[in-house]
Amino acid sequence: MKFIHSADWQLGARFSQFGPKAESLRQVRFQTLETALRKADEASVDFFLIAGDLFEDGQVDDTVIHTTFEKFRRFPGVPVFILPGNHDPNDGPSSIWNRKPFLTKPSNVTVLAEPGVTECGGAQLLASPLRQKKSTIDPTLKIAELARQPADGRIRIGVTHGALAFPGKHESNDHPIVPDAETRTGVDYLAVGHWHTWQVYDHGRHVMPGTDGRLVMPGTPEPDAFEQDGAGHVALVEISSPQSKPVVQKVPVATLQWMTLDLDCADAPAGRQGLEHRLAEVKPAADRTVVRVRLHGRVSPRVLAETRQWLESALQPYLAQQVLDETAVALTVAEIDEIKNRSPLLAQALTDLAQIEHLATNSPVPAGMDLSQAISSLDEARALVSRVIGEKPEKTDLTRLDAEFFKLAHQLLSQELQEATQ
Repeated sequence: MKFIHSADWQLGARFSQFGPKAESLRQVRFQTLETALRKADEASVDFFLIAGDLFEDGQVDDTVIHTTFEKFRRFPGVPVFILPGNHDPNDGPSSIWNRKPFLTKPSNVTVLAEPGVTECGGAQLLASPLRQKKSTIDPTLKIAELARQPADGRIRIGVTHGALAFPGKHESNDHPIVPDAETRTGVDYLAVGHWHTWQVYDHGRHVMPGTDGRLVMPGTPEPDAFEQDGAGHVALVEISSPQSKPVVQKVPVATLQWMTLDLDCADAPAGRQGLEHRLAEVKPAADRTVVRVRLHGRVSPRVLAETRQWLESALQPYLAQQVLDETAVALTVAEIDEIKNRSPLLAQALTDLAQIEHLATNSPVPAGMDLSQAISSLDEARALVSRVIGEKPEKTDLTRLDAEFFKLAHQLLSQELQEATQ
């Protein structure tokens, strides 16, 4: 028995954070689906299994369904079995699986909409589809129940969707699956979807890449976020006979690469040259690259504005871009005087923020900043903060104002300062 196991395609994902580039990212996922189906066809698999979340949700447009069906029809010799997941559960008459396009779905497509045993190429699929987005019940319990029926010497493959119930790594209502579910259910292979990176387990233990196991999460075949190591694959599974150990091959199918680059704005010339060099290395694949640039360091609003303007041009060739501003404000004495003249209120906010950060985190006072008119004590800072967050001063704990809080405050203030200094 040989088959492809995939999951978490999220077709129709909106990618709204990328604005007008979102449509390109949506279309790429269909291209990757076709790549995976072609590899399945070339490998002469018995079937192509999707363990949940083929669609982003039940509200995707009908064009998403029709485009998906178009891909399946191009490979009529590849039987496709689809299990509803938590994004696209079979939650009643209004579910995506009951919509009009499914009345004319391709002949090679079977939706495992109900729990049960399905014959496929001499093996049995023991399916436990999801009926709701959240649940505290282990969906593999249904597979264990189905496995009580005689196997008649056939290979058994369980298929479901949910989070492995490791302490601290899952939510109790996220369809928790016991880590040794493949052992408890007695199946030869347990195909699971949900987590978006490659995971293989054997008897409840995570095994190293390249090691075979009976419980597999292949991850999303097309990465959909930055720093998503292990995504971009499907699993090619071979099982020689009942009770024999599966041989699992990690097959790359992703179309895009997602990369994060860093730029220290405090060292503008050298930092920019380094970033230019790195961008030049990946530019040949610009149409297949999603780039995020993280800006660091203390920098003046004017330099920050110039850097962002340069980045807008430098990142234009890439399929999609994102700039993450993690800088803090650093002003020269002349810039501080200029802000005082243009916006005294903004200048006062700047000095008060610097003093509160100094009192709360013991950070150094920015050079050239006169704090003689700023908050003078911890008690005064506590009183001011309590008015902002709406609680009594004696209950205000400034230790809650951590580095993340001040990073956000500086980012918001930087936006105001850019406008004031332009």
